[in-house]
Amino acid sequence: MVNRDDPLDNLPSSVGNSQTLPPAPDNVEFSFPLVSKRTKEDLEQFGVNMLGDYRDFKQEVLTWLATYGKNPEKGEGLADTTLKSTRYKLETIFRWLWDYEERYTTELIPAEADRFIRVLNMSDSMIDSSVLYHIKVIKRYFKYHNHTHGTDWEWEPDLDLSQANGEERDYLHRGAFKQLYSAALKYDFFKSYHSVSPEERNRIKTYLARREKVVKEEIGPEEFKKANSWKVPSLIAVTLDTGLRPIEVGRATVDWVNLESHELNISKEESTKNEANWNCTLKNRTVNVLSRWLDERATYEKYQDRDELWPTKKATQYSSKSCNYLLK
Repeated sequence: MVNRDDPLDNLPSSVGNSQTLPPAPDNVEFSFPLVSKRTKEDLEQFGVNMLGDYRDFKQEVLTWLATYGKNPEKGEGLADTTLKSTRYKLETIFRWLWDYEERYTTELIPAEADRFIRVLNMSDSMIDSSVLYHIKVIKRYFKYHNHTHGTDWEWEPDLDLSQANGEERDYLHRGAFKQLYSAALKYDFFKSYHSVSPEERNRIKTYLARREKVVKEEIGPEEFKKANSWKVPSLIAVTLDTGLRPIEVGRATVDWVNLESHELNISKEESTKNEANWNCTLKNRTVNVLSRWLDERATYEKYQDRDELWPTKKATQYSSKSCNYLLK
């Protein structure tokens, strides 16, 4: 489960403009159902009261959008057809949010919106126009939230789309994830048996013997040559789970790792947008791979006085350039 600092805790009472508009009417009727069959089924896992609460939430959001969604200052709302498509996209967004947070909520914050758009953008079946429309719907939700809850969220996703800037983009589709991880398992190798100091060789032999479940004396040059490193698989697995940007890969330290809680803990100061602490959930497989990398990492001399989780082979921080080189 992802837990973050509540962004509403420290907001002054004057933030936002919820007092500048009269309340939206509560008797707006819509030509479409507020909650889809698919969403009703997803809500069942959270309890019997969640459906009613979510329906009330959708009534409130869509009523506000019907009254003020186009131009709040002029009291102009969205057309019925726009409201219908907005309702459908909101369903997709919140079903993803419940699955991501493993709990029921009607609160979407900018950091989660960023993550949703990145996940959506990596889907094989998702074209740019659909991603752009989901962005519009999220902006409508934040407009509603700012006016009704006193927030002041100005959200722009950190994403380049070909229809937004006229250029083609180069990104990984979700279908490539399994292939990428499989390639990572075969990519990196240990150093040569004779290229390391006697002390480091002894630590690596101890590690490999434990890993391969053999006696230490059986580890020699051939075993070094055959052994694959867990560095790149752990980097790829964590990135696929959490959506780390290259700058965050470079900033990542050993202290971020919380294997016991199956989390990567990124402080507000170290996250890219500095909006909230991120406690990102890691899958069981990722935790296992990351644990193996930490054991392996402890054997290398060049990491002894460093806290970077994944230094490059030149012992520098990863960047967009070095990450792109690694992927290629």
